[in-house]
Amino acid sequence: MSSSSKPIICCGFTPAIQRIITLKKIKKGAVNRAESVTIGIGGKGANVARMIHQLNGRAELIEFSGGKNGRLLEQLLNAEGIGYRHIEVDGETRICQTLVESGNPDTTELVEEMPPITSNDWKKALLLFQTLEHSGSWTALSGKLPAGAPTDGYAEICRIAKEAGGKLIVDTQGEPLMHTLQHHPDLVKINSRELADATGTDEISAGCRKLIERGAQAVFITRGRRPSLYVDALRSLEIDPPEIQAVNPTGSGDAVTAGLTLALNSGSSLKEALVQGTACGAANALNLLSGHLIPKDIERLKTKVRVKRIT
Repeated sequence: MSSSSKPIICCGFTPAIQRIITLKKIKKGAVNRAESVTIGIGGKGANVARMIHQLNGRAELIEFSGGKNGRLLEQLLNAEGIGYRHIEVDGETRICQTLVESGNPDTTELVEEMPPITSNDWKKALLLFQTLEHSGSWTALSGKLPAGAPTDGYAEICRIAKEAGGKLIVDTQGEPLMHTLQHHPDLVKINSRELADATGTDEISAGCRKLIERGAQAVFITRGRRPSLYVDALRSLEIDPPEIQAVNPTGSGDAVTAGLTLALNSGSSLKEALVQGTACGAANALNLLSGHLIPKDIERLKTKVRVKRIT
């Protein structure tokens, strides 16, 4: 897969060390012995950057990082050849754990929260964003803002990128998401639960229209194994994902973001981007380690994705 010469800027403001623990069976209130433990890179922004890199795209990952865990994270990023620019903070980079039962596609997540950042940490991040080349480039905003960041923090990054001629895909939730809409992000990519929380309605089409009325140029809603929905001012599309035997679906939403953004950055059509993003989401779930894509899986799965116009 090829891409534009310009790197995709990926925000990873809540990075993590990800420990994936496989067990034969998880029993609550009992001793559970691991069959294997795998240590990798975690956090939504980092996952997006890694998967863009795996698809031969160029990514520039912007993260907060701190402590011994932060140094381990940098070693893991270096080992994978991921380009990153870290803002050093006092707090320790978090560790998150995924519990996987053998033969069970449903996983259990044990998620640490990132220590709060300071106002000075956030100012450093904004100054860094102002030095980046945004014109004609895509920026992917993924995940929650860390404690200590302003609730309109993503909106400020959107303003910087848009004023410099950049394009934006936003995958966050709640108030930070709603603040970004004033800057007309090119695509809001969230799941159905996040849409309901943001708009106060469980009806997906109505929720998408609310986001568009507030400023989003387009909305893409994922629903796990169920068909996704894309809505803009001109059309509504339903995207049927391929049927798979999932091993670990953690990170599949980030895989969708990576595939979508890379395709759009490469000048692909909307349909091609939706197909690629959906295939990437399914391909990620085929692997134990989240944030891992195998190109031949994606090419095979793309033939099984169906896109149709709906009224």
